[in-house]
Amino acid sequence: MRAGIRRCRWAGADQGVTPRWKRRRRVRRYLGGVDVEPGELVDGAAAVSDPESDKYWALIRRLHDRTDRAAFDVALTAARSTEIRRRLVGLDVLGQIGYAADRPFRAETLAALLAEAVQAADDRLIASAVTALGHLSDPRARPGILRHAAHPSKDVRFAVAVALPGVTDADAPDADVVEALIRLTRDPDTQVRDWATFGLGTQLAADTPAVRAALTERLGDPDGDTAGEALLGLARRHDPRALPRVLAWLDDDPGNLIVEAAGELAAPECLPALLRLKDRDGGGDNAWSAGLDAAIAACAPTRPAG
Repeated sequence: MRAGIRRCRWAGADQGVTPRWKRRRRVRRYLGGVDVEPGELVDGAAAVSDPESDKYWALIRRLHDRTDRAAFDVALTAARSTEIRRRLVGLDVLGQIGYAADRPFRAETLAALLAEAVQAADDRLIASAVTALGHLSDPRARPGILRHAAHPSKDVRFAVAVALPGVTDADAPDADVVEALIRLTRDPDTQVRDWATFGLGTQLAADTPAVRAALTERLGDPDGDTAGEALLGLARRHDPRALPRVLAWLDDDPGNLIVEAAGELAAPECLPALLRLKDRDGGGDNAWSAGLDAAIAACAPTRPAG
């Protein structure tokens, strides 16, 4: 098993990931290359059959770029629509509209999303509201997210697992957030477990016996990413249970999470295996090579000065 191959986390959440000229080129392709009003962008997004498509998110991101009141009002109206598709568009826009100006409509956005998280009956709407609340990175959003931590829909629980770390202090996380993530690390759905383990182990600094026990439990997870996240979380806490597993996995075609865990431990015992990986490294994956070099540097014995 190739353990610990981290995927891109929060893909699309950082608006800097896709250069603006590329996003605008896509929107022009989908809307005839002309400037359009916010209402037309909402109409266009609501007409897209696949809400995971590039076409859909190109339109949504164009609205995220807006910082004006008119665009916000259009998004808010859409989020209150009786049509499910239009309502989903509104929620997807509200989560990140105005990011370039530090979210000038944060208070109104928070109120609208919290109301939707309480009153929505459709699982898709709840998941979108929870996701949008997570994007706000506002502690006041926490109750609206936590209320759905045990929701029957795996999509809603996934949204909760992704959102929770963003609405608490990473260095001193709230106990209710930590407890919810611990429960979600045991979720029947693989993606939920993966993201909950990532949130608990890496995004938050909570270090209690319960946290370490939850991470240790996931070392045997059948999903390699989840197991890798658990190992990295234990390594970041310098838990003694991490080193034997890191040494074993370094000799078994490790993913970048395992290499990163070795670097966190900074244990000289990891150096021989890391150097063997370096000898086999063709240099094609710059991120992998950089991570490997960092782990080797961390594990190399420190030579006395002079």
